[in-house]
Amino acid sequence: MFVEPVAALALIALVLAGAALALVVARRPGVAPPVPAPAVDLSPSFDLLRASLDELRTTNATALGDLRTEMQRTLSTTEQQVLTQTCATQRSLTDLSRQLGVLSEQSARVGELAKDIGSLQDLLRAPKPRGGFGELMLERLLQDCLPASAYEMQFTYRDGSRVDAVVHCANRLVPIDAKFPNESYTQIAAATDEADRVRRRRAFLQQVRRHIDAVARYVSPQDSTIDYSFMYLPSEAIYYEVMTREAADGEIDLGTYCQERHVIPASPNTLLAYLQVVALGVRGLAMQERTRELQQSIAQVRREFERFVGLHDQLGTHLDHAMKKFDETERALARASGAIEGLAQVPLAAGGEQAVLPLSMEED
Repeated sequence: MFVEPVAALALIALVLAGAALALVVARRPGVAPPVPAPAVDLSPSFDLLRASLDELRTTNATALGDLRTEMQRTLSTTEQQVLTQTCATQRSLTDLSRQLGVLSEQSARVGELAKDIGSLQDLLRAPKPRGGFGELMLERLLQDCLPASAYEMQFTYRDGSRVDAVVHCANRLVPIDAKFPNESYTQIAAATDEADRVRRRRAFLQQVRRHIDAVARYVSPQDSTIDYSFMYLPSEAIYYEVMTREAADGEIDLGTYCQERHVIPASPNTLLAYLQVVALGVRGLAMQERTRELQQSIAQVRREFERFVGLHDQLGTHLDHAMKKFDETERALARASGAIEGLAQVPLAAGGEQAVLPLSMEED
């Protein structure tokens, strides 16, 4: 669309350049004026130039109108986009302001919660509140994972001792202690150097060993407990320190010591798994006991059957004797019947003659 205006502009530029060059040459001093060339008729060129200028003016006006229309449309679209973006930005700023307000409130609550946690930590430094908190955590864990009839808190033995919780498995009890001395473990993290840390760790192991001895007393066969008692550790870090960490030189191997004392350490993540294993074991023992009772019942039935066989044989012997006696009596009855028939056939004697029985002494 812009090729013809460019050509016209180039032609106009050439004509103007030629005129300017002629004017400069004519005004130079000491130069002879050029010999006038024969007259040339430039009317067609000027007409062509005028037509080109008119066409260029018309084309430029059309192009400017199209450009103005396109520019207005682009500006309208851009204005709409800017307005939309501004509204979206305003909404985002509003949401951000609201979220910052909520975050500020949550930060204030976190600060208050941190103060409460600090107060709770100070409160749980005493052994009795700490034990109560451990029992509460254990009760909540059992409550979330077991039915209410499957466990019992603060169970009392026959001798008067009391355990924090027991879990009922068939007709057996699984004792669980929750009063772990974790204050000595927190002192390990406050050690100033390596020697102090080693000393505090040994003190912690000694205290845990004494606690294991206390938990081992909950194994009571006369109260129908299993052969092991559980020592509930309220933290996975403490469980790692007690069970999975290797003992250094001169330290106590708590894992071996727990096995010797029939104590099973359990963390919040492993307690239910241990209880499931114990349930399976108790179920196997119950099945074994039931099998033993069934074997005893089978043995008793076998003895009764052998007794019945003896009575049956004795009855058969009595029946054989009775059969023999029956045959003897049947033969005697036949002889007696024959004798009676013989008596019936003897004629009666005439007059006063005494009748003679036809029976001999041998037959009598």
